[in-house]
Amino acid sequence: MTGPKAAIATGIALALASCATTQEAQREEPRELAEPPVLVQATCMSCHAVTPGSFSPIPQAPTFEHIANLDGLTRETLIAFLADSHNYPDIMDVDLSRADVEVVADYMLTLRRDDYKRFPS
Repeated sequence: MTGPKAAIATGIALALASCATTQEAQREEPRELAEPPVLVQATCMSCHAVTPGSFSPIPQAPTFEHIANLDGLTRETLIAFLADSHNYPDIMDVDLSRADVEVVADYMLTLRRDDYKRFPS
């Protein structure tokens, strides 16, 4: 992946990873996997892979599984990112209420795995 879209994807990943204020951020216990909520299916899956082991329809869009398994990610940092992130680029211009953001974040956190392997980009 190269060019501006790669820079955006990298920036998003770095922003999420840097959101944790200290190394003390504990990973929450994995939760039972559920089907993606209707909101996630309707709003997110046209760009992102929202289920484990799948590929994003837009290759530059990180998978939910990748985001959920970023080091230092907490529910609070994920909610903050999702609430503010959809102002750029235009393709991500999605208005979500606080309740919707929490639904998306809570679903994403069900995708955490201790054995998650990041693939080289």
